[in-house]
Amino acid sequence: MYNSEYNIDATQFLNNSFKIEVPTVGATSTVSVILPDGHYSYTDINRSIQTALVNAGAATPTTLPTAGGTWTRPASGLYSSGGTGLPTTTRVTRIIIDNASFGKVVGLTAGTYPSASATVSSAQLSNTIPQIHPISSYIVRCDLIKNEYVGQLISYKPSQYAWMNCHNGARTSITISIYNQNDQKVKFRDTSVSIMLLLRPKK
Repeated sequence: MYNSEYNIDATQFLNNSFKIEVPTVGATSTVSVILPDGHYSYTDINRSIQTALVNAGAATPTTLPTAGGTWTRPASGLYSSGGTGLPTTTRVTRIIIDNASFGKVVGLTAGTYPSASATVSSAQLSNTIPQIHPISSYIVRCDLIKNEYVGQLISYKPSQYAWMNCHNGARTSITISIYNQNDQKVKFRDTSVSIMLLLRPKK
């Protein structure tokens, strides 16, 4: 079974949205970024930010043409001739973390970074531990298992089986459920799953 659970999921983790503040003529404008459900690296998230800014007509080139060169404004959106216009002051874009679940992904608590308007680029260190994937462990449950004590420890030794008692009597079905460490059902996207159950007579 492949780990096909997405790390950005609007339904499962609610961690797919944040905002970017961009400078405009004498003011600022906010661009909402909605990440489609998927498996993202930090590079993918950065690429999504760039795409959102381009789509909003607020592309931020790292360099502009030298004297005699040309630069074309976006055809539509914020920085187009029909939009809000180009910024009149030197300011850098800021990221707004208004979604605590997304903040956990990038390691930032709710807030705006940098906290004050700035004129030069800066780096922001995480103020919490970044967790690119919200899930750190899986719990497999089977209704065939007879566990008489809540919280009973099931010890696992490498290369050996930890045999558990089963309920007595005949059964027409067996249900296997997989949960994460937060006791939420896991949402695997790969429907091709193979699980082997080993049964033996009780000694």
